[in-house]
Amino acid sequence: MSNRNTALESLPWGLILGLGALQLVRPLMSMVGALDAMGKPWSPVAVTVIIAIIWIGVVVAKRVAQPVLTLAFAGIAYGIFAVALNLIGTMFGAQSMAAAGILGTLLFNGLLGLVLGLIALGLLKLRK
Repeated sequence: MSNRNTALESLPWGLILGLGALQLVRPLMSMVGALDAMGKPWSPVAVTVIIAIIWIGVVVAKRVAQPVLTLAFAGIAYGIFAVALNLIGTMFGAQSMAAAGILGTLLFNGLLGLVLGLIALGLLKLRK
């Protein structure tokens, strides 16, 4: 059990939170109409891909020791931030997420982070 705690404590939590917050660019762009102006349906996908490339690039450039866990937790952090943003939005008339939507947001973004972490891990191994 102490090995698990040590592994979690050694994660770069500032980086995880920062990468999770970076992903908020996409919903914020949607809220202000920037994605509509850029042309849907491709603009949300393009922004998401750009942010995914940034996530991978940062983890590889920093040579993060545990890229898979780091990006999986970054995905979960984004999910938490997105749910919080939705809750704030409900104060201004936005529709609130259902419980299944909240769970789905956390799971999907955690899995997306995990996949991006595996890509980063592969790139890190190629750099050695």
